[in-house]
Amino acid sequence: MRKLIKHLIKIIKHKYYVCHACFKIGLYWKGIKHDVSKFTPCELIASVKYFQDTSSPIDAEKAEKGYSMAWQHHKRNNSHHWEYWLDYKGGELITIKIPIRDVYELICDWIGAGKAYNTTQWTKETPYAYWIKNQSKFHFHPHTKELIQTILYDIKENGWNCISLVIRSGFYQQLYEDMT
Repeated sequence: MRKLIKHLIKIIKHKYYVCHACFKIGLYWKGIKHDVSKFTPCELIASVKYFQDTSSPIDAEKAEKGYSMAWQHHKRNNSHHWEYWLDYKGGELITIKIPIRDVYELICDWIGAGKAYNTTQWTKETPYAYWIKNQSKFHFHPHTKELIQTILYDIKENGWNCISLVIRSGFYQQLYEDMT
């Protein structure tokens, strides 16, 4: 029961930070419905079993079992995850250009996760540092990758409050549409 309560607190804290970031850029519905699948039995039961206060229980489940059914369910039901936008053709991995609203929610998700797991250590540089450390593990369409890197760099340089205004202005959307 204790793990359940701690996990629910962690999920709600994460959802709060993501919702706050989404609201700043006008993605109200995405902020509200962000990660609701975490409350489904498939995800909740596994996440409580593998709960850790400092990192995702999905990682602990993968470490023990080599895979996570909770993660399979989660990425299939949440289009802001880059894994949602992968396909295969003839055995070759295909990356699909992610719609702009999902790119924005993905960035809000990374901000929310960073704040939920490292509340006191999170700075405007944290999302970009996460990107630099992990980008080789990600599979993005080249245009999506370029946009994400640009936005995260801009957050590092100017802070989320400033960049949220740039997002609302439509600047990044136009930049993304103009990529060929």
